[in-house]
Amino acid sequence: MKRATTKRIQVAGLAVAVGGLALVSPAAAAGKYDGAKPMLCAVTAMSECTADGKCERSAPLAGNNLPTFLRVDVKGKLLTDNDGSGRKTEIKSSSVVDGHLMLHGAENGKAWSMVISSEGGRWGGSIVEDDGLFAVFGTCTLP
Repeated sequence: MKRATTKRIQVAGLAVAVGGLALVSPAAAAGKYDGAKPMLCAVTAMSECTADGKCERSAPLAGNNLPTFLRVDVKGKLLTDNDGSGRKTEIKSSSVVDGHLMLHGAENGKAWSMVISSEGGRWGGSIVEDDGLFAVFGTCTLP
């Protein structure tokens, strides 16, 4: 599992950020975290899995470069880090399904998705490439 380089983790962080943005119709979502207002989302847990099914947990800031917080601006279709590095990504699509805000995108040979509970703000996301993936979890708040 030593193949997870700083560059891979930076790209994963950016992809997570991209996954957090999407264009959503506020009328379609019924909860507080429906994308009508920008959100600040904390990263609380992360795992990396290789194509052979081996997974390893990683805590935020445990030697990786994954942002601790992400800014999600659905109306602006933009996910950005909150650490001042300038990393950002565009949300390619979004929808509200069964009380969850679904965000999707692709960048740098990777696809990402982010699912945010419209009522509670809890979220989970993934960044997938041909030889592995990152699973990321956290909680959002309205700043």
